[in-house]
Amino acid sequence: MISRKLIRTDLNLLVALQILLEERNVTRAAERLSVSQPALSKTLQKLRDSFEDELFTRTAHGLVPTPRAEALAKELPSLLEKVEQVLGDEAFDPLTFTGCFKLLLPPILSEALLPGLMADLSETAPGVQVITAEVPPNFQEQLKKGEADFAAFIALDTERDILAEPIATLAPRCYMRTNHPLANKDMTLAEFLAFPHLRLYLPGLTRENTSMVDDVLGQYGKHRKISLETTQFAAAVGVLCRTDALLVANAGFEAGGLYRDRITGHEMPTELQRMIHNTHSGHRGKMSLMRHTRASRSTAHQWMRSLLMKHLTNTSETVDGGTPSQPGLAAIS
Repeated sequence: MISRKLIRTDLNLLVALQILLEERNVTRAAERLSVSQPALSKTLQKLRDSFEDELFTRTAHGLVPTPRAEALAKELPSLLEKVEQVLGDEAFDPLTFTGCFKLLLPPILSEALLPGLMADLSETAPGVQVITAEVPPNFQEQLKKGEADFAAFIALDTERDILAEPIATLAPRCYMRTNHPLANKDMTLAEFLAFPHLRLYLPGLTRENTSMVDDVLGQYGKHRKISLETTQFAAAVGVLCRTDALLVANAGFEAGGLYRDRITGHEMPTELQRMIHNTHSGHRGKMSLMRHTRASRSTAHQWMRSLLMKHLTNTSETVDGGTPSQPGLAAIS
């Protein structure tokens, strides 16, 4: 039965409340709602009257939710998502959909993701445009403001309104040029350490958060000689082709065929695999696909999230019939 209070309630107030909870700032919330600040202040007063609670207190750092508002923040996203589904189109057809999605991706992940994703989109959703950029330090703020739709990065300290799904990635391999001295043999740990190494890292993260292999080796009193650190996988491939350097990175790059004639990937030395298995490494950050809770109310975003996870996660694939995909490994090693 529909209550009299619900009949008198303007559902737009709930939308405004959700935006205020996300932004914690009247100016930014007014901009997103395309209303003036005085108009939003009146809306806030209506919300206070409806819930018989102050909802927010003003501080030098913005709006601070009351306990009542904190409780509403847990319920509103799912409620508004259901309303969105009721009001939205019953059928979503990717083939006729036109829209743009902005993805924040590390260069390393772009190499593996974009070829397959774009080939898929060209057949199933030709009207979709994808814009990619590197992951900036304030990527969570960009997701909040709607300046980006998805970000793939190490999920270290995500805010409560950021949803993070771990990406399953293949176990790391050791890459080298096709005519490298170790190309046609099972390398030992001593041989692995005898050659110089390239190290890939994610911008904005320290080595302590990204170098799992060095962390494990260090616990056994062993170290690699790092001749180059870079964020650019393509540049690293160029260096591999002209030197005897080795590169440890997640498996899967061979499948795309982009570098098949230039580099080859080998299993890590058996001794090192055993060390990784037996050693706790605090540096095993989990690469995750992140989005703002707001995006979960969009059918188009739900579809794109599923498509991205399809191309980012492949738990059934194996490397040369060996190690299966392992969820939660860092994208670099």
